[in-house]
Amino acid sequence: MSHLQVEFLQRFTINSQHVLKYENVVLQAKAKAVIPLTDLLTRAQQSCASDAKSDPNLFRDALLVELLIWFKNSFFTWFDAAHCNTCNVKMQNNGLGVPSAQDVRYGAHRVENYKCNTCGATDRFPRYNDPEKLLETRRGRCGEWANCFTLFCRALKYDARYVLDWTDHVWTEVYSLKQKRWLHCDSCEAVCDKPLLYDVGWGKKLSYVIAFSKDEVQDVTWRYTKNHKEVLSRRKLVTEDWLIQQTNRLSQQLQSSLSVSQREQLTLRLIGELAEFLLPREVKDGEHQGRISGDLTWRQTRGELGSIQPEHKPVVWIPSEEEMNNGEFSLEYSASLDQYVRRSDGNKVIKKWSNGVFQAQSIFRKTEKDWNMAYLARIEGSAKGCLSWKFDLSSTPKLAILQVTVSCPGTTFEDGEIRWKICGPDHCQVLPNGCVDFEVDLSGSKWCVLSAEMSRGRGDNAWQHAQIARQSTKELNQFPLSLRIFFGSFD
Repeated sequence: MSHLQVEFLQRFTINSQHVLKYENVVLQAKAKAVIPLTDLLTRAQQSCASDAKSDPNLFRDALLVELLIWFKNSFFTWFDAAHCNTCNVKMQNNGLGVPSAQDVRYGAHRVENYKCNTCGATDRFPRYNDPEKLLETRRGRCGEWANCFTLFCRALKYDARYVLDWTDHVWTEVYSLKQKRWLHCDSCEAVCDKPLLYDVGWGKKLSYVIAFSKDEVQDVTWRYTKNHKEVLSRRKLVTEDWLIQQTNRLSQQLQSSLSVSQREQLTLRLIGELAEFLLPREVKDGEHQGRISGDLTWRQTRGELGSIQPEHKPVVWIPSEEEMNNGEFSLEYSASLDQYVRRSDGNKVIKKWSNGVFQAQSIFRKTEKDWNMAYLARIEGSAKGCLSWKFDLSSTPKLAILQVTVSCPGTTFEDGEIRWKICGPDHCQVLPNGCVDFEVDLSGSKWCVLSAEMSRGRGDNAWQHAQIARQSTKELNQFPLSLRIFFGSFD
């Protein structure tokens, strides 16, 4: 057996044994006692459609999402570096320390030392691997996050897997009884069912992604990539046949105490999963996003901020027959619903912000689950973000713009800046940020473009210091961004 095969088997064995900790009923009870279950159940009910509340399996999926949000926003904390409370500054990494007996007891065989360069104070960060200890410390990086979150899933009786990515990330998979498939759940990012996030959004070069549970060890790499051939070219550590033999052998060992019917059920589930891997994968909304967990410099060093954005197809608004008859075009946008309403054309609804803009650069829609807010912002790490909307009468020779009225909702923090302007063929006018029903004279123009540029801000959250159409996610009837154009014969 080669040394690479030995290393594989060691990781398989360690993680296969580790996930059995989640089956400790006393530990599950301890974890469940921490979860604000009543609140999460209420939120899950509110997020479900009225006809879905009677479907227990669909409701369980909704509860899983609420568990993710609570875990990310209220329970666990990301650890970048120790903080000096005296000087109120981040400490510097001072190398590795020697684990104490207490550290080793809770699986922390690696301890990071930190020192304050101002006052000389020191601190240490043991990398605990015991999920019970993590219920107490509530902090860590992706390994600790996935470890603790998987325990919570098992405490609520979800079938859950601990998923290990050979390119240095860890997350959870949860089986949906409603959808009859495994759902990707990354507690660090608070995302559910976005498996192409790492390949497409973060730009990771995946090779091996292995899932571990009390019942099986499964190679799930193919759920997380669009390009199987490219991934196969990177899988050179062991042969595919050997990998299949080992995962099958370990799964059989884990299932040895199960009844025949239980093993048959797992086999049928596995067949469905393997069939899923053969299907072509399409990128979904949210899978283009770069990594958001961890210090910005750390993410840049790892190359996980994401640089590939979906190619934007310019949208140009031209008047419909009804609008031609009335001489008016009226478009409004709500960030909470992420949809436009075309008031002048029978209140037609257009979903998703990008399906209404002419140009977009480094823009995404942000939802703050903890504050219940939604808005358009520039992508983290970008110096600026730009977007625009275009209305065009060029195809109607006898018509021209008479008057334009715009509402430009923008919210800034620190020194964040939003610059609005509206342009016709021969004239541009700067608009005040936050203006409501602002009238612009573009008479005689055949087209106009409303544009916004977000920039500046301070610190790691600079991207968040300029926001367009910020509003509560509970505001379902407010459409703050509006473009209203009156047009007709122009002599």
